[in-house]
Amino acid sequence: MEKKKILYVGYSSNMGGIESFLMNVCQKLDQEEFEINILIFKGKKVCNQDELEKWGVRFLEITNRKENYVQYLKDLKKVYVEHDFDIIHFNIMNFSLFERIILANRYSDARLVIHSHSASINQVYRRTRMLDKVGRFLCRNIVYEKIACGQEAGKWLFGKKDFLILNNGIDVEAFRFNAENREEIRSQLGIKEKDTVIGLIARLEEQKNHRFLLDVFKEYQKLDGNSKLLLVGEGSLKSELEEKVNVLGMQDKVFFLGRRDDTNKIYSAMDIFLMPSWFEGFSIALVEAQVNGLKCYTSTKVAEESNITGNVEFLSLEESAQNWARRIFEARQERDEMAVEKVPDRFRVEETVRVLRKIYKEK
Repeated sequence: MEKKKILYVGYSSNMGGIESFLMNVCQKLDQEEFEINILIFKGKKVCNQDELEKWGVRFLEITNRKENYVQYLKDLKKVYVEHDFDIIHFNIMNFSLFERIILANRYSDARLVIHSHSASINQVYRRTRMLDKVGRFLCRNIVYEKIACGQEAGKWLFGKKDFLILNNGIDVEAFRFNAENREEIRSQLGIKEKDTVIGLIARLEEQKNHRFLLDVFKEYQKLDGNSKLLLVGEGSLKSELEEKVNVLGMQDKVFFLGRRDDTNKIYSAMDIFLMPSWFEGFSIALVEAQVNGLKCYTSTKVAEESNITGNVEFLSLEESAQNWARRIFEARQERDEMAVEKVPDRFRVEETVRVLRKIYKEK
């Protein structure tokens, strides 16, 4: 049986929702049926690259758009022309990187799949907003299959056009609460069992609203002096956030853990998951935290469909950091020991891969 050749576009060096989705898919897709390729930039290793290569995933390199635009276009064309892909699956948050789609349509006979992973765009980045508008216009007549991680993400990218909702399923057993993992991570960080640990696993970028998170944690410290904050992820705001922690005098309370491959263990070390994002589509991190049994607090800007266990409380960003801290402190934070049993099948990676396989195998 001839394998179907798939190219995934949108994987980066920062572990986020797209990267988690593709990690799960690449691990579960049958290597006897599919040849999996991932497009990356030259000279920059992406997250979990070694592990993905062990699973048989191939990485195809192109020049970074920001470094040499002309060479970037040449490299894209070369990849599409030289490789006879059956499927090119674009994982995007908006249409700002439209050249990848346009050149794929022009130089490849592959079926194109566009997969929306966000429900909005950061209003801070004017250039991205402008390029998104240009991309939507230039791609308007291209034929592609439309997939979204949730209802809001689909409406954002595709408007009134029909699209398929493909929930970002996770490996439920991997994220189940584990007491040994809790003890291991806390011991590594010097955190006592009596300490309350608040955490967020997300890129250190504007969208995730870390500045406000730090303000909330500062207020929470006034109510619970034994609390700690774990921030997992890398991003352009790291230096600024570290400086803010210093200004707030919380150097011994906030842990910047960087990029980690053991996030399933880190959830077990937490007591509360706090995600005050400016916008989100369907949040994989929020699902992972719920599977672990954590009580989760997030902004009303996050899609309500992310609440799959009933353990998520949505708070308005118009409320003060003090109010957020008080609401969190006054709530009961016991871990939900039945959380795994509450997860619907459509949020399990096995179901996600089953649906995706069906899409890829269709004529």
